[in-house]
Amino acid sequence: MNYIKPEVILFGAQNQNITWHTFSDQVVGGLSKGDIIFHEDYLEFKGSLKPTLDRGWAGLRSKKEEHDLSDYKFIEIKIKTDGQPYHFQLEHNPAWQEDKLSVEIDIVANQWKVMHLEMADFKIYNTHKEYISRKPKLEHYLSEIQRYNILASHRKTTDFNFQIEYIRFH
Repeated sequence: MNYIKPEVILFGAQNQNITWHTFSDQVVGGLSKGDIIFHEDYLEFKGSLKPTLDRGWAGLRSKKEEHDLSDYKFIEIKIKTDGQPYHFQLEHNPAWQEDKLSVEIDIVANQWKVMHLEMADFKIYNTHKEYISRKPKLEHYLSEIQRYNILASHRKTTDFNFQIEYIRFH
């Protein structure tokens, strides 16, 4: 396969390189939902989490593309959240419910923040079990990234909102 080494992913009206869509626990009978709003310089994702079993979840997901991140040490994102924790995820498996690489984003509410997500800080995340304690062998995964997710997940009913301007690879 011919994997691309991305440099930057832009959001809002400046986005010309990746398509984004929503996904939620509705695929398994849940009631959570999210909506995408495109602004000039950023994308806004907001909605509500309504747990029906263990937790409610909704996320922003990129269209499948083949990216090789093996040469990068960290990912830089510019994001503003409502103060709730979110999960930034790298999917290496074609099936969405399988293990993925994930790191938690937890920042002060309502302030734009440039975050550096070190590759070494990513952990294995499983949709059914949440975080798995073992450290991933990144060299096995980073060369075959299929798509990106930003996930809101909570055990109680709550609204959520985050805005993202870019993702850069270093």
